Amino acid sequence: MPGSAGHEVAVLEKNTQAGGRARVWEEAGFRFDMGPAWYWMPDVFDRFFARFGKTTGDYYRLRRLSPSCRVYFGPGDYLDMPAEMEDLERVFDGLSPGGAQKVREFLAQAEYKYRAGMGEYRPASR
Repeated sequence: MPGSAGHEVAVLEKNTQAGGRARVWEEAGFRFDMGPAWYWMPDVFDRFFARFGKTTGDYYRLRRLSPSCRVYFGPGDYLDMPAEMEDLERVFDGLSPGGAQKVREFLAQAEYKYRAGMGEYRPASR
C-alpha cells in the first residue's frame, strides 16, 4: 500500500487487529480498551495532525490523571502509579533501596534515546 510520501508500506501486526496496544477486546458483551496507559510522544501526534491543517485539540482534550495507571500482579495485588514525579519516586524507593534514583536514571536514558531517535541528537551529559 502506498504511504503519504509515495513509498510502499507494509503494516505488520502480531494481534488479530492492527493497532498494537491501541486495540479493543470484546468478551461476553463487554468491551475493554486495551490501549496504552500513557500519552507518549505528543509532538508526533501534533506533527501528524498539522499535516492536515488540524491540531490535536480539534479532536480531544488531555487531562492528567493520578494515579496514571494501576499495575496488576495478580488478584488483589496491584500498585497505583502516581502522576507527580515526587510521588512516583516515593513509590519506587518503597519498592527497592535507591529506587527513585534508578527511575530518574531510566527516564534520563529514555529522554536521550528519544531525542537521538527523533533526530535531535545531543551527546549525553554525565
